[in-house]
Amino acid sequence: MSETKILSPDVLVCGTSIRLLALETTKSKWTTVLIGSRPGRYLIVEMPKVAGAPVKLDEGTRWAANFISKGAVYSFNTEMLGYTYRLVPLLFLEYPREVEVANLRTEKRYPVNIPILIALTQTAPPQKALVVDISEGGFLMASPFQLEPETQIEVIFHLPKEEPINGIQAVVRACRGKPGGYFIGLAYSPSNRPETASRLRDLISNIENMPLRL
Repeated sequence: MSETKILSPDVLVCGTSIRLLALETTKSKWTTVLIGSRPGRYLIVEMPKVAGAPVKLDEGTRWAANFISKGAVYSFNTEMLGYTYRLVPLLFLEYPREVEVANLRTEKRYPVNIPILIALTQTAPPQKALVVDISEGGFLMASPFQLEPETQIEVIFHLPKEEPINGIQAVVRACRGKPGGYFIGLAYSPSNRPETASRLRDLISNIENMPLRL
């Protein structure tokens, strides 16, 4: 269920990934990063890049945009107002008058502190991160590295006084910058083995019954 709201500056976190889809002519798709904003006037984003080179989007073109912040998807239409190459290549988007807001996770979230290992590929060494909240549908992790939305990963949860939960399949839904790294929201993949899904349900149940969180 989504609802229409006025866009609050509080949800505009620098480093947030924003997706753009052209509403006119060719259905171009781009992903960029929020740099800043002037509420009521414009949003400032990085120019998208192809092979490391910035791509200038034409002034006056209309775009459908969306980003994820604080567990919700914000969708709106915008116009390309202009660009600059001074210091770094930047685009200026019309500040949305209204946005549609849809919650990503309706399940109750539990604050935790679970060390994890992430396998990005079969050949690359596992990377360390930390789960900072968890629900029945997914988890939020603090990571020193960035992951693009829709990236599929395999995760190992290291639990105190219990065997690790291995082979957790998850999909990146959101990634935003934080001091020293990133907050990355993930959803469990439907392809998880029944025994893995069962252990995750047991973990949530144990957390619900604990007076202290992990």
